[in-house]
Amino acid sequence: MKRVIIFFCCISIGCSNVENNSKLESDEARTIWNQQKREQHLNNRNDKTTWDNQMLENDKQLIGIGEFGPFEIGVFPVPKYELLGKNSFKGLGNKTEDFKVGNKTVVMNSFFVAKNDINKKRLGDKHNDVFFQLLVLTDTLDTENYNLNKNIAISRNHPDYLAQGFVKTKTTTIDYVAFKTAEGGAYAIINTRLFHLNFGKTICIAPQKDGTFRSFQIKSPQLTSETIINFTESLTKDDDVVTFFNQKGAI
Repeated sequence: MKRVIIFFCCISIGCSNVENNSKLESDEARTIWNQQKREQHLNNRNDKTTWDNQMLENDKQLIGIGEFGPFEIGVFPVPKYELLGKNSFKGLGNKTEDFKVGNKTVVMNSFFVAKNDINKKRLGDKHNDVFFQLLVLTDTLDTENYNLNKNIAISRNHPDYLAQGFVKTKTTTIDYVAFKTAEGGAYAIINTRLFHLNFGKTICIAPQKDGTFRSFQIKSPQLTSETIINFTESLTKDDDVVTFFNQKGAI
């Protein structure tokens, strides 16, 4: 088994100019996310005086980096993260592992957001929050180049966060994208099927021998990067999960 944790903690550091200072809100307002703050953030996207130009230059190395999911990674200028508060972003990451479920192999990809001033009330005493977990039945693994399971977590929509990737079997590809908003909504699209993650952040996908798919959505508890492995190990022993991945017709 191989575990991978990748952090994309790109916190911009620098001094804001006079025009940017006028867009900073009071310390009290920075800890609250509301419609007014959303509208200001959207305005900042269109206002080049708010952009983090150093981040933009650094991100240019991602142009043409290769396949990391259904969308090519786009490099856009984004407002400086600190315009939403000094502690509004603390990190974003993912965790990957493969498991045995009965006689089958399942690949797990999960994505989490670190506790920050915007989500801290919802997270309570948790250090981070898993917003999407994907379990995919596969019939092949690439333990050398890892080209069959790639993913990336992207913070450039801060305070919204996006994750995408793919898992390849011998005959098909499972593409996915998921995102979580500052308002708390979370969604995923997996091979054109839409999932509302507030009704279950754990999604199981079982490709079938006839080329179709089966999905199983699980309403998991609040998960963190520290608890996700133990939780998944318990799922591999759950009767419903074992039956789902080992059903007749699955690859």
